Amino acid sequence: MGFDVVFPPLQTARLLQRVNRFVVRAETAAGELRLHLPNTGRLSWLQPGTPLLYQPRQGGRTVGRLTLARDGDVWALLDSSLAEAGLPRLLESWGWRWLAAQPRIEGRRLDGLVRDRAGVERYLEMKSATRVDAGRACFPDAPSARARAHLELLVHQQGALVFAVLRGDAREFAPCPVDPAFAAALCTARAGGLEVRAVRALIDPGGLVWDAELPIYC
Repeated sequence: MGFDVVFPPLQTARLLQRVNRFVVRAETAAGELRLHLPNTGRLSWLQPGTPLLYQPRQGGRTVGRLTLARDGDVWALLDSSLAEAGLPRLLESWGWRWLAAQPRIEGRRLDGLVRDRAGVERYLEMKSATRVDAGRACFPDAPSARARAHLELLVHQQGALVFAVLRGDAREFAPCPVDPAFAAALCTARAGGLEVRAVRALIDPGGLVWDAELPIYC
């Protein structure tokens, strides 16, 4: 398989406990360890016994960075920085061009500055979705003032919002009902002309492939 993003070498573990928003306890053949969790979402599907893949590292309070977790028949990518690394390839498939990473605007950082097919420069933000229920992916999985602030900024700047669904079992996308304020703002912004897309990624222990755009329901 030709990957859009190649993952670093990963090692296996099994989840014991989510200690807090940023740390999990995991078990390997060599014993128990602590891993950094680079995803602060609720992740209610991440339960004890879940198979994990992590990137080892030395130094610090944890011995590795949790990268993938298994949910049923699919792997989900928990490290959104790896998906962000694939944004230029995704945009290229749309006829868009990546101009700059992490632009600062109105006191906030967004993921990128891009030029769309029509030649219009836009600020772009990517949000990662790892929750899927009955084929429907959603974001955010917990109330998020930060997501609402980014959405308001994109509307003001006539930007673009991409929901990266980082698991292969989703057929559609909608805002999660757990944050009705974000859901209402997103649907209003989209109806008002904000460029909003949802894209599914196929996740493998070796890497990521951008697979298909998903229909968005409000």
